Amino acid sequence: VLVQADAEAYLPATGARRLLAAVSGGGWDFAVPVTNEPESPATRCDPPFLYQTPALLDEAAAAVAASGAASAGPAEAPDAVRSSIFAARREALRDLPPSLALDEAVREAAGRGKKVAVDRGAYVHRYGRMDAQAREDLAAKVPPGVRAVLDVGCSNGATAAALRAGGVGTITGIEPDPGDAAAAAAVYDRVIPSPLESIEEEFPDAFDAILFGDVLEHLENPAAALHRVRPWLAPGGRVVASVPNVGHWSVIADLLEGRFDYVPYSILSGTHVRFFTRRTLEDLFDACGYAVREVEAVRCPPSPRGEARLTRLRAYPGASPDLDAVEFIAVAEAAGHPRG
Repeated sequence: VLVQADAEAYLPATGARRLLAAVSGGGWDFAVPVTNEPESPATRCDPPFLYQTPALLDEAAAAVAASGAASAGPAEAPDAVRSSIFAARREALRDLPPSLALDEAVREAAGRGKKVAVDRGAYVHRYGRMDAQAREDLAAKVPPGVRAVLDVGCSNGATAAALRAGGVGTITGIEPDPGDAAAAAAVYDRVIPSPLESIEEEFPDAFDAILFGDVLEHLENPAAALHRVRPWLAPGGRVVASVPNVGHWSVIADLLEGRFDYVPYSILSGTHVRFFTRRTLEDLFDACGYAVREVEAVRCPPSPRGEARLTRLRAYPGASPDLDAVEFIAVAEAAGHPRG
């Protein structure tokens, strides 16, 4: 039996086949994969390179499977192994309590003497923590020692430390998720637990910087959001926004092969309703009454096979210079707004 109880995980076919082989022909009762975000230390595995699409993730999984150390072997401290993705022999499952949570099955089985293997050639990507990462890159665009910052879509407030380290006096967050808003309220001065478009309160000239960290692509009307917060900027204030680049070479290469695959997070997140390139991002700010002062491209090296694809795409006449840009970070000021 193959179990995947993590809705925000990607199990490549190579990994699934390996796990099933370990329990069907390898003599193990349970086999668990390795992953970038392990549920226990025994299953940690750093990916061989960065990937943005399922096609690249499949390439990374194949590289892990082909590595010399890739094999299924006994887990260290098996009764401490916790995994929401595993393969198991049906007979081994029958001894477990019917009410047991699936992500506790492996640990419980090991405690009952079942044989548990970790297959270091079976790689899974887990997305669980990506929406709660600190955005030091955005905080670095905020001038040091400013009076007040608004963080739109602040998640659990992980960026608070970076903003405080920069001398920000007051941090306000906007976060519609109740759990994340409650967590952010512990580290921000104020958190409004509501979508931006539902807020009736006004904050004229209240903020020296307003952050949109990977938020605009999730909004049905990002222009309305930028229009809404424009009067909230203090004189000389700035908006700092990051968006993924849909013109990344991996997306273009997939389109040439007829693919456009959504994943929980990354460039083609299933929750994205708007897509941006450098030009469309600049056009958005311009149409909303902002002057763009800077657009930084965040780049990462291609995968081994991707290097050749990127080279071919760059040779196409008129090809964008941003094919290797994963995302853009824009800094903009309200056009015509006096500087402080």
